[in-house]
Parts: sequence; C-alpha cells; structure tokens
Amino acid sequence: MSPSPMFVIRRSLLILVLVGLLGLGAELIAVGHWYAPGQLIPFIAIGGTVIVSVLYLTFERPWTTMFLRVVAVLLVLTGLLGALQHGRAESGLRAAGRADESGAATAANAKPMFGLAPASPSLLNGPAPLSAPLAMSGLGILLFLSLYGREQETRRAER
Repeated sequence: MSPSPMFVIRRSLLILVLVGLLGLGAELIAVGHWYAPGQLIPFIAIGGTVIVSVLYLTFERPWTTMFLRVVAVLLVLTGLLGALQHGRAESGLRAAGRADESGAATAANAKPMFGLAPASPSLLNGPAPLSAPLAMSGLGILLFLSLYGREQETRRAER
C-alpha cells in the first residue's frame, strides 16, 4: 500500500524544516554565535528539534507527535525572543562602532550590480540581524503546520 499524498507532504515539510534548521545552525556557527550564555539558546532549540524530529520519523506515535508540536511552539517562541534580543542589541552595537559588520560591501569598494546601490546596514542586515531569529520562528510555524490534522488522518487510516 503506497503512502497517502498527505503523508508524503507532511514528511517533505518535516525534512524541509530539518534542512532549514541545520542551515541556520551552520550560519550561527559561522558567525560565532556563542559569546554569551543566551546566544546558546538557538543551538539548544535546533538540537532539541532535530532529536524530536528523528524520534518522530522513527517512531510515529501520539507522544512523538505531541513532542514535535511542543518543539514547534518552542521554535516560534525562541525565534521571537531572539528577534527581541537582536532588536535591543542592534542600537548598542551601532553605538559601539560595529554597524559595518553586516557583511554588506562598503560604499567605497562596492560595485553596483544591475544598477542597484549596495545595501546599507539596517535592522535586517546589520550586526544583529532580525532575519535569523525570524527564520527560526518561520521554521517552527512550518513544522507546526506539517502536523496539522495528523490525528484525523490516523483515525481514518485505522478504520
């Protein structure tokens, strides 16, 4: 018996979330995101989600589904907390003269591409960008959505 299309979609979304989280973790490692204990929170959230996801993929039971929903909500909350922390840290880092640490080319050595000016450091791409924590929240929402209606599908399959 072949798996239902919804089963394939759910698994695909879960694998997409895992790939996204591993990429996010690699980015955090690349930028050295461990200067303070609070900066380890995303690593813990990513590690916990990966462990629970592997459990879910291995033993798809009601308790693993519940744990996966819990870590999905925790991912969303971790991302929102990170966005708050990044928003607070941005002004302090700019005041300390670290506004040019965005990785964007400076105006002096930048070559415009397609006639567009280089991006100037902002809240989205400055020294404490909002993009990473908001990506974590987005992956948490996607993970939660991948489990939507799972119980109804299980009940229908049992009949």
